[in-house]
Amino acid sequence: MTPYEKNFKVPGRFEDHECTFITWPCKDSDLEIFNYENEIVIFAEKLSKFEKVVVIADPSNFEKAFKKCKHFALIWSIPTDFSWIRDNGPIFIKNDKAEVAGVHFKFNGWGNKFEKCESIKELPKILLEKLKIKRFTSDLILEGGGVSFDGQGTMITTEQMLMHKNRNAAFSKSQIEKELKDLLGIQKVIWLKKGLVEDEGTDGHVDCVAEYLAPQKVLVQTVYDKSNPNYELLKINLEILKAENDAQGNKLEIIEMPYLPYFPQLYNNTQYVSPYTNYYVANNSVLVPEVDPELDEKAYKLIQDIYVDRTIVPIPAFYQAIGGGGPGCITQQLPKGINTSV
Repeated sequence: MTPYEKNFKVPGRFEDHECTFITWPCKDSDLEIFNYENEIVIFAEKLSKFEKVVVIADPSNFEKAFKKCKHFALIWSIPTDFSWIRDNGPIFIKNDKAEVAGVHFKFNGWGNKFEKCESIKELPKILLEKLKIKRFTSDLILEGGGVSFDGQGTMITTEQMLMHKNRNAAFSKSQIEKELKDLLGIQKVIWLKKGLVEDEGTDGHVDCVAEYLAPQKVLVQTVYDKSNPNYELLKINLEILKAENDAQGNKLEIIEMPYLPYFPQLYNNTQYVSPYTNYYVANNSVLVPEVDPELDEKAYKLIQDIYVDRTIVPIPAFYQAIGGGGPGCITQQLPKGINTSV
């Protein structure tokens, strides 16, 4: 039987967590590794004030991760060669008995852009075995940053990523939708066209342009400036969402995030973007990137007005952005269930 036939579906990211997993930066990262590690330490420590944190480190990095994070996180040694667990970790599902399982999708280094990604392909299997929860597998290549869930059977993604020939050329759109239903309990897929122009590394992940806030409620990235290269594509995405219904036939309540922040400082003569939509919502908190002082407070207020009962926690994210991600990319949540204990 498929997970769907066993009444499993993927919860929303905004639902209660047992813990959050973070992968420790790998030694062969192209980033300035010391600065990237410091961002991870700061993030993990701030998050630990709201929920359990588990830092997953390659055996070669275990001692360093343990030394820097042992006072506020658990450190698990699992072979890995990439640190973006949202994309290469398992996606957790939950049934109507509150039992949690995990889905192990294929991973090919964001469309075969990176050669060294062998260890990470086994990370979901090892992690799920360690958690002692059931593992389901799929031949579909699906990265967690490329999908957003309402927890009630609706998913938002981009055609640019999930239907890209460098990932799922062997799947038709209807075959992808069937796999998503069987594995994740998705009964309705809302297909946006593209992600951000700057998001070349992941081929347009949805977490930079739209994120479910709650069932029927979506935060959507827009921009005021017509000269911004994202203006037209974000306008198209907005119109698609306005015209769509969810799996239950409900129209979506759409909240626009009109602030698209770019870091004032350059790195190797390049300016980087870090969308506020790529925040991380955790138990009683929302961790949001610090990017542009002129926009940050406006964005924080908008997010605080949405999550009135959660604490807004600004976090440094410059080196995450250089690596192609942000707070939502370095994390993966384990939903709270009757069989989850960390």
